[in-house]
Order: sequence, then structure tokens, then C-alpha cells
Amino acid sequence: DHFKAFDPSMMGTFDAEKIQHFDPNAMGGFDADRFANFDPNAMGGFGADHVQHFDPNAMTGFSVDQFDNFAPTAMGGFGKDHFGAMDTSFMGTFDAGKIEHFDPNAMGGFGQDHFAQFDPNAMAGFDAEHLKHFDPNAMGGFEPEHLEGFDPMAMGGFAADHFKAFDPSMMGTFDAEKIQHFDPNAMGGFDADRFANFNPNEMGGFDAEHLKHFDPNAMGGFEPEHLEGFDPMAMGGFAADHFKAFDPSMMGTFDAEKVEHFDPNAMGGFDADRFANFDPNAMAGFDADHVQNFDPNAMAGFDADKFANFDPNAMGGFDASQVENFDPNAMAGFDADKFANFDPNAMAGFDPDQVEHFDPNAMEGFARDHMTKMDMDALAAFDIDQVVHLDETAKQGIGDTVPEFAEFDIDVRKEFIGDDALRLGGVGSFEDLAAQLFSPTVDTESGDLTEMGWDEPFDDIDILDSESIDIEILVDEISDLMPDFEGEI
Repeated sequence: DHFKAFDPSMMGTFDAEKIQHFDPNAMGGFDADRFANFDPNAMGGFGADHVQHFDPNAMTGFSVDQFDNFAPTAMGGFGKDHFGAMDTSFMGTFDAGKIEHFDPNAMGGFGQDHFAQFDPNAMAGFDAEHLKHFDPNAMGGFEPEHLEGFDPMAMGGFAADHFKAFDPSMMGTFDAEKIQHFDPNAMGGFDADRFANFNPNEMGGFDAEHLKHFDPNAMGGFEPEHLEGFDPMAMGGFAADHFKAFDPSMMGTFDAEKVEHFDPNAMGGFDADRFANFDPNAMAGFDADHVQNFDPNAMAGFDADKFANFDPNAMGGFDASQVENFDPNAMAGFDADKFANFDPNAMAGFDPDQVEHFDPNAMEGFARDHMTKMDMDALAAFDIDQVVHLDETAKQGIGDTVPEFAEFDIDVRKEFIGDDALRLGGVGSFEDLAAQLFSPTVDTESGDLTEMGWDEPFDDIDILDSESIDIEILVDEISDLMPDFEGEI
């Protein structure tokens, strides 16, 4: 009441020493006219306790010269309502030293027009706590120069709503040092347009925690240059939904170092088109944990060049449901080391078409357990060039698994049985033999029997009279004598 009763012109008589002894609770006695008459050089006498009791409606009385002379430590007394009532032209009077003393809870008083008037060089005074309380609707007041002036450590104060409110063109002002201090929970504020405007050379600032919180719908904003700029160790933040959202053509930007840091649980995000677009050299980054999480329907995306570049130890991740979807033409990518590392239980997935494309030299990688788990039709598809490269124990595995070799090529049968085991002059079918021997048109010198797996006939044995022998009885009698062969050798 005392101060209210003074004529405004009297205010110029108060110097800094007198002002510092004012009762903070008496500050409500000063209105705009009275503050306008204070000596600018006396402003240093006001402390934060005084300032916090200023009438917000009186803020229009201050001049730029007066604000210049406030003590930096007094700035903490200004509240949201004070800043909101200030003329926007005053914002340029706040330097970094004053700004660092602002009360974070008062930041909501600054609107877009206020921020537009701040000196870009003073932005370093704001810390993360200040930024956390910025009004998202005021973000449009910042120019690139303002964002460039912020302390990198202050970036953690921006939330998703803040980033959403920035113009996409502003994203290029964030360098790697600023990016690394972003709050991971704020990443949802970036959409495709905003990511598109980031500087590719600064992507190294994002880590796995940041990527984990990216909006999958925003992945379309990245160009190959952006993905190339990411830190390989950040790749573990991408989930299946992120990978699904990438254009297949982007897969070629992932190299082996990035691939090895993929989260195995995210592998379901790759379909055949995406795998088809990977650089074959990047396959070395996949390990068994990655492989076992591949979508079986995506296997068609791998060709021989890609399989050839896999780490042999990764082969143990494939199961039968994946193997059955391999492209037969891609089988040439597997060598002996890779086959040796396959899980025997996965062998059931191979079909005859795939087996026919196995590299003969790669057969050396198969062990007995591999052969015993393969489907009969697939085993019968092996040709002689492949079989001769099998380990002896692997051959024994086939012998123990296959009840009869009728579907195997003649040369393959001979390879499995061996000359020492032959006791009946060949490996052919007794039914075929009988049909030929008792045919009125048989020519034992023609090679027909040889083609059927039987040896050349003895010169001193006459052809039997077919009319005197019942072929069915003959076959039955042979089968009775040799039940294990069931009519065939």
C-alpha cells in the first residue's frame, strides 16, 4: 500500500542498495507505470524473492535497458504468468547466464513469438529440465540457428509432442551429439517426413534404445544413406514391425556388421522380397539364433550366392519347415562345412528336387545322423557322383534306413552294396530278371539285363524253356528262400 501511494516519478530515487532491502511481499505495490520509472541501473537490487512477487500485469512497464540490468540469479523468480505477459521484444535481453537461472516450471509462459525473439547464442542456457516444460505449440518459433545453439545435453528434455510440433525442415540441425541425448521415449514424435530431413551423416547418434521407440510407420522416411549412417550396435533396436515397414530395396544397405547386431526376435520382419535384396556379403552377419527365427515362407529369397556367404555355424538354426522352402537352384551355395553343421532333424525338409542340385563335393559334410533323418524319396534322388563323396558312415546310415533300393539308380545301388557283398550276380529285380529270361524274344547279349542291374550271363547256361516254368511260382520260390529281399536285391 505504501508503494502504491507513491507518485510513479518517485521510483527513480530507489537505487540498487535500497531495492535489495525491499520486502518481497510488498512488490505487488508496483504497477507498470511505477516500474517504468525505475532507474535501469538499480535493477540489480531485485532478487528472485522480489521478482516472484511482481504483478504479472506490471511487466509491460519494464524497458529493455532495465531487463539488461537484472541480476542473473533473480531470473528464477519469474513465473509462467510473468513471461507470458512480457513483450516479445524483451526476449533478446536474456543471455545464457540469465536463462540458466530460469525456473523450469515457468517455461510454459513462452509462446511461439517469444521464442522467435530469443538470441540464438543464448540457447545454451536452457537445460533438459527447461525444455521438458516448453509448450509444444511454441516450437514453431525456433529457427535452425536456435536449435543449433542448444546444449546437446539439453535435448533429453524434448518429448514426442515437441518433436511433432517442429517443422520437418528443422531436423537437419540435429547433429549426432545432440541426437545421442534424445529421450528414447520421445522418438515417436518423428514421422516419415521428419526422418527424411535428418542429415544422414548424423545417424550415428541414435542407439538401440532410440530405434526401439521409432514409429514403424515412419520408416519410409529413411533413404539408403540414412541406414548406412546408423551405428551397427544400434540395429538391435529394430523390431519385426520396423523391418516390415522398410522398402525391400533398402535391405542392401545392411552390411554384415549391422546384421550381426539384429535382434533375433525381429527376423520375422523379413519376407522373401526383403531377403532377396540383401547383399550376399551381409549374410555372414547372421548366426544360428537369427536363422532359427526366419519365416519359413521367406526362404525363397535366398539364392546360391547368399547361402555361400553364410557362416557355417549358422546352419544349425535351420529347421525342416525352413529347409522345405529352399529354392532348389540355391542348393549349390552349400558346401561340406555348411552341410556338416545342419541339424540332422532339419534334413527331413529336403525333397528330391533340392537333392538333385547338391554339389557332389559338399556331400562330404553329411554324417550318418543326417542321412537317417532324410525322406526316402530325397535319398533316392542322389546320383552316383554325389554318393561317391559320402562318408562311409553316412552310406551306412542310408543302408540302415532304406528297406529296399528299388527307386535308386543302378549305379547307386552298386555303390551301396559293393562288389564284396554281391552274391547273386547283380543288384537288379528278380521279377525283371525272370521276365527277361523267360521271354521268347530275350537277347542275353543285348545288354538288357546289364541295364537292369544284372551281370553278364554265363556262356555255358542255356536259356530255359519258358513254356516249362511258371514264372510266378519261380519268383515265389525265390522270395521264400530270400525273404529279406522281398523279390528284389
